[in-house]
Amino acid sequence: MAERGRYRTKQQEIILNCLKKQRSRFLTVDQFMDCLQEEGVQVGQTTIYRVLERLAEEGGVMKLPTEDGSKIRYCYADKEELNKPGKLVCLRCGRFIPLECSKMADFLEHIYEEHGFEMDEQHTVLYGYCGCGKENGSRSQGV
Repeated sequence: MAERGRYRTKQQEIILNCLKKQRSRFLTVDQFMDCLQEEGVQVGQTTIYRVLERLAEEGGVMKLPTEDGSKIRYCYADKEELNKPGKLVCLRCGRFIPLECSKMADFLEHIYEEHGFEMDEQHTVLYGYCGCGKENGSRSQGV
């Protein structure tokens, strides 16, 4: 059974290709089902969930809860992106942006010094808005 993670079925390849097309965007299982249906592909919800979970365990897919914690979202990213410290996730479109900021080290130091909390850089996720809906003026809404 140790070999189990090494092969790919046709359905796994279809799901992986769907992930790659949505690169740098988080989707729920339901949203993946919609994307696959738009392409005329029928894959069961349980199969999609299992494949996404397996890919996340293998390290090619990032997995995050939705902002309200009710569902899990998945995003394809290469290992280099996944290993970068900090991630920005848009609450509106699900876009994932690696956080590459010279101020990150200062921020993490502040959190540790002032609040006694050591953050894990690789798992730090900041939620907000990427500009996909600028007409809504998200900054003025206190976000």
